[in-house]
Amino acid sequence: MSVGADRQKPGDADPPASALPPPAAAVATDIPAPTVARLATYLHVLRSFSQRGVLVASSGELATAAGVNPAILRKDLSYVAANGVRGVGYDVGRLTARISMTLHTDSIHTVALAGAGQLGRALLAHTGFGRGFRVAAMFDADPALVGTSLEVGGPRIAPLAEIAAVCAEVEPAVEIGVVATADEDARDAFDAFVEAGVRQVLNVTPVALTTEADVVVRQVDLALELQVLTFQASRGSSQAPRNDLKISSRSAVGVPREVKAADRRRGKAMGEETVTA
Repeated sequence: MSVGADRQKPGDADPPASALPPPAAAVATDIPAPTVARLATYLHVLRSFSQRGVLVASSGELATAAGVNPAILRKDLSYVAANGVRGVGYDVGRLTARISMTLHTDSIHTVALAGAGQLGRALLAHTGFGRGFRVAAMFDADPALVGTSLEVGGPRIAPLAEIAAVCAEVEPAVEIGVVATADEDARDAFDAFVEAGVRQVLNVTPVALTTEADVVVRQVDLALELQVLTFQASRGSSQAPRNDLKISSRSAVGVPREVKAADRRRGKAMGEETVTA
């Protein structure tokens, strides 16, 4: 069946995961980290299909859109107990709900963002509808930005020095802190998040952030990723990495703690994830 063969009514939203109870064999929690990253990509693809009105998609269509091998896709989907219909494909709405439930994007997670510059604004733009995140607090060192909001109804930007105090007042509590500051402010921002009780941090600065506390730090260095791609390009297309490995360095914000623990046991990593205890 070709993509787009089935259409849904405009404006229909993805069905909530709560409307789709897991089977007797509950959705797996011991999922390899690269699979988690690919599941996030599949979720993005499925939402784009849904926006176009697609109700059913084959594994081949999903794999092509996600840039992976169909066999890899089917294996990944086995972790979320998703089974397509032979000769037909996967129900887009049900599969979206399955993956959302596994990645915990069927609920809203509270995020605090340190750094309201261009990179911080780009991150803010990608936490929109259906992504499972709400930016509840923003901070910056620029006096010209303090007291302003980047979007209507959005949080007012507070000074970096107030991270701990502001986060302590946010309800529900901040689950994820994002450090997108200037390099010289990264350490202070991170320490303030830790002081406020934030235990999941996404660091998009090149500054290495570690702590003795029980905090999971996800390092995403864009310059480093470009250098890796430059190296791959220099090797020539004949030695290019396989498609099923290309997305292994994508961010895992919102990934359950059990997944990170399983990943540590395997000794694998996506990008530069650091777990300190």
